[in-house]
Formats: sequence, structure tokens, C-alpha cells
Amino acid sequence: MTAGRIPAELVTVIASGVFGLFVGSFLNVVIYRTPLGLSIARPRSFCTSCERQLTWWENVPVVSWLALRGRCRSCSAAVSPRYPMVELATGVVFTLVTWANHGSFRTAPFCSLAAGMLAVALIEYEGHRAPLGVAGAATGLAMVLFGIDAALTHRWWALGTPLLGALAGMVAIVVLRVADPTCEDHRGHGRTALLLAACWFGGLSGRPALAGVATWIVAYFAGMTATALTARRRVVAGGSGTRSSPEIPVVFTTPLVSALIAAMAVSLVAGA
Repeated sequence: MTAGRIPAELVTVIASGVFGLFVGSFLNVVIYRTPLGLSIARPRSFCTSCERQLTWWENVPVVSWLALRGRCRSCSAAVSPRYPMVELATGVVFTLVTWANHGSFRTAPFCSLAAGMLAVALIEYEGHRAPLGVAGAATGLAMVLFGIDAALTHRWWALGTPLLGALAGMVAIVVLRVADPTCEDHRGHGRTALLLAACWFGGLSGRPALAGVATWIVAYFAGMTATALTARRRVVAGGSGTRSSPEIPVVFTTPLVSALIAAMAVSLVAGA
């Protein structure tokens, strides 16, 4: 990297992080409304307690929550700290993705996939099943952005691998859905994330993709083992007449999506 490119790349990284904060605000809407079957477009953001529509300055990521001290301006109901945390997390993820891709346009499709993964994961962590539409929308946008990147760089072959990855992820989802239509088996919870992760790995070069896949295998089976051991201790505790039993951490009750997040993170570092 030449000295002249450093300032421009730094500006791009910072701008991407700020943009990620606003995307995180939108993800909060998706995470809250999608499981309830509500439209993510209308009505505008509102207080879930008094249902008053929020003004624009009450929707500034992180800043509004801090300024209002985590409470609704009208009814003083507490606003969950999850909202600024999601915004901050998205901003950090966008910053890291942009840094790993050196501020190139190829950042854009990976940011779309990362945002989709955050939404799917948080919906699943709250005990809901993430609909395919969330992962599908993020993956579809990513494919359009991969196409734009291929046109800008005249590397059309680079569009084929993420497309093949997305197709492979879709096939995996169909297979899991046929085997477990109602998604009762916790091992398949978050299966829509396979579409996002497969497209993500398809867009990477060999080394980071292999590092990610290897991480997924290790993390998934580690999560499954931890879940089985914790469940066994719970049964033993219940049988011995004790009043409490070990709780299974949410990241272990959804081992598939948790392992995919770990795999994507490792591949991001490996490809930086």
C-alpha cells in the first residue's frame, strides 16, 4: 500500500463504519418486526409501549439512545440496550469488512452478507426461526453488488464463485427442510444462514475460504458437544431432586448459526 492511498482508505473505512450504524438501526426493525409478521417498511419506527411514532432525531443510531437515557420521550418506558448494541455491532462489522477488503468496492457485497447474518443470528438467539426472506434479501443484494464489482474490475469469473456458493447454500437449506420441515431439531436452527455463509465463502479466495470452512466444522461440533453435555447435566440435576439445573447458553442452542458466524469472522481475518 502506498502512502498516498492510506488517507483515502482510512476515510472509506470510517465512512463504512458510520454507514453500518444506520444499517444496524434498520436491522433492529427487521429483528423486531419480522418474527411478528409485521411490515418492515410501514409504519415508521415507533415506541413499542405507547406506540408513538418516533421523530428523526430519536432515530439517530446510538446517540439518540444515550441522549434520551434509554427511555421513551413520551411514556418514559425503558428502551432495551439491545438497540444501540446492534447498531454498534453492525458499525464495527462494516469497519472490519472494509478494512479487510482495503476499502475496495468488493466491501459492499460482503457487508450485505454480514448484515444479513447479524439479523438472522439475533432473530434465532431470541428463540424465533429466521425466515428465508431475510437471508434471501441480503444474499440477493450481495449478488447484485458482486455483479457491479465484476463489471468495474472486468473480472466476470469472480461473479461465478459466490453464485455457486449461494446455490449450494440453497440446496443445503432445501435438504434440511425436507428432513425437518418444522425445524424442531435444534441442530438445524438458523439454517437460512447457510445461504449467506455459502455466498460469503464463495466470494473469497482459497485460503480464507478453507480457514472459514475448517472453523465452521470445529465450531459446529464443539457447540453440539457442549449442548449435549449441558443437557445431560440438566437431566442428572433434575433426577437428583435439585431445584435448579444448568442453563444452555443461547450460542450453543443454535450451534449452526453460531459456528457460521465464527467461520465468517475467521475467514475475514485470514483474507485481510
